[in-house]
Amino acid sequence: MRFKKGTKVEVLSKKEVPSGSWHCAEIISGNGHNYKVRYEAYSNAVDKTIVEMVSRKAVRPCPPALVVSDNWVPGDVVEVFDNFSWKMATILAILEKKYVLVRLLGSSLEFRVSKFYIRVRQSWQDNEWVVIGKGGLFIS
Repeated sequence: MRFKKGTKVEVLSKKEVPSGSWHCAEIISGNGHNYKVRYEAYSNAVDKTIVEMVSRKAVRPCPPALVVSDNWVPGDVVEVFDNFSWKMATILAILEKKYVLVRLLGSSLEFRVSKFYIRVRQSWQDNEWVVIGKGGLFIS
């Protein structure tokens, strides 16, 4: 898939956790093989704009919003928004109405996260989104 200038995308990084994390970015330019992207926010960027050249293999469109039941249970594998990126995590416990305890995949780090910062895992395959695990309905 080719992306045009101004397209909002997610870029895969393996720097923070072994399972990878997806950072929100915008396409600045590209040739179909590599893209120059500007990250919307970045953990080391305080009042700085981070621009980077990345391989097309590390870029995917932003996933569609899903309406998902918040019936998460311990053992569910989800994506959590942490440190300006989406990372895979396992739900360890339901703490309160709005919070859960999670552990990042490939890490021993456990932390509390609001259910508002959890999304179902989705994979970009053959130019379409595939929901992995608990299903949801696309918001149009």
